[in-house]
Amino acid sequence: MLEKLEERSLRKQLFYHLDGLAMCGVVPVLHEGGLLERVFHASGDVDQLAAEYRANSGYLNVALRMLCSQGLLEAARAEDMINYRPAVGKTHTDWYLHNSSYTAGRNWMKCIVGSWNTPGKALAPGDLMSMEILMDAWRDMPDEGIMSRIKSHLEGALVAPFLVTLGTIHGIKPISSWDDHNAAVLKMHSSKQEAWGRILILLGWDKTDKGAFFLKRSSAYGVTTSYVKTFIWSKELIFGNGSYLWRIKPGEPEIHVDRTLNVWGSGGAHKAYFTHLDEVIKSVFNAPLENQPSGLCDMGCGNGALLLHLSEVIKTSTLRGQNLETHPLELVGADYNQEALIATADHFKQEGVDGHFIWGDIGDPDQLAMDIWRIHNIRLGDLMSVRSFLDHNRIFNRPIIDRPDRAISTGAFAFRGERLKLRNVEQSLKEHFLRWAPYVAEHGLLVVELHTIDPEAAADRQGDMPATAYDATHGFADQYIVEVPVYDAMAAEAGLSIDHSCSRTFPKELPATVSIRYFKA
Repeated sequence: MLEKLEERSLRKQLFYHLDGLAMCGVVPVLHEGGLLERVFHASGDVDQLAAEYRANSGYLNVALRMLCSQGLLEAARAEDMINYRPAVGKTHTDWYLHNSSYTAGRNWMKCIVGSWNTPGKALAPGDLMSMEILMDAWRDMPDEGIMSRIKSHLEGALVAPFLVTLGTIHGIKPISSWDDHNAAVLKMHSSKQEAWGRILILLGWDKTDKGAFFLKRSSAYGVTTSYVKTFIWSKELIFGNGSYLWRIKPGEPEIHVDRTLNVWGSGGAHKAYFTHLDEVIKSVFNAPLENQPSGLCDMGCGNGALLLHLSEVIKTSTLRGQNLETHPLELVGADYNQEALIATADHFKQEGVDGHFIWGDIGDPDQLAMDIWRIHNIRLGDLMSVRSFLDHNRIFNRPIIDRPDRAISTGAFAFRGERLKLRNVEQSLKEHFLRWAPYVAEHGLLVVELHTIDPEAAADRQGDMPATAYDATHGFADQYIVEVPVYDAMAAEAGLSIDHSCSRTFPKELPATVSIRYFKA
């Protein structure tokens, strides 16, 4: 049985693993082009560096900010300019001397990408060779100082594909025993079984409490691993076609993320936040029946886990739940991704719950409102709106009004390779909230959201949160995770007030990477 201090140490290791997926994907690309050496020996403005190396400044900015979050670079911001320079001290020098090890992680990720969807397929000889090279790089890396962190990053690239494979084979519930693990392993091809067995022995995880810790938390790897293709394509994104991820035609499946894996990972990782939403839901649905919303609308329903959880809370713990025959509960799941809608419908069917499922774009609530009324005869404004980890994942709408104020965010944001000005990202978020305000005026908006943090704060908190992984997955995929204070400020400017009794952040004290907010207009 692990002690609390041991669990805390392993949790830090898990966060290093997630950061490692991003670092292995991106660092070799910067190193290969010579840009990394240039920045580590002299400071440079990101736009000037982009011009010098024929790079897309938006994604180059994302990549360099990652190194700030690792404490290797520093950024100086003035108006719309950003200058990167080596961090003070010799840590960055030590790291630079060993950064070539990330290439082994990148090559392995190239071989293994997508393999979690085909567990019965054999590993090719070239795949096994890449795994051997990565294992050797891991063995040779000293377990001290900055090299220890690189070693953890390489370990993350090594184990993540297997952990998500075993986790998805096992299903929605965590792998809670070595018997669960063994049953899942038997469904992999024998070559993968042998490879995974060697990794378990190499890391000292086989049938140990340490190994069980990571197996139980395999879903925590799902979201970051689902973006591995994006990490592998970072060379094209930074130095090539900035629209590379968006070359698909309307209606075709997205290619920058494995959405099925993402939904599975989100459903598992986000359960920890669901219980904190319960009290809000209880207060709303314990009010007099005539004052209650007709139901819930989950925009970005994923696999339907949140909507099902909240409906169960209402049914078992509220006045509304005692009066469903006279006041039925409307459950609407909306999503931009058809695969997510299918997953939600299947999940509802498995649980024997009725619901309405509809395509929707979080950036266009007017169209969503019209479609819900036309197809399901339900008014969006009569529902309580809920959503988790979605506001940042809207297609960027250029602000209608130029923002005169100086930006307060420290983020790195791009649109198809273009570097977005921070004040425009902030204004776009404000206008996004303004579009939703009429539909949440009566019954409110309950939202769980992901955030970035100042890279200096991230550097000081290595292992406390996977800030580098969050910034990379979202930055290269044109998503806009802003700091908690920025998010709250733009909502306030749009006329949304926070019910502080029903709101919190994770961690509890700022800076935080996750917030729960109950907004009222």
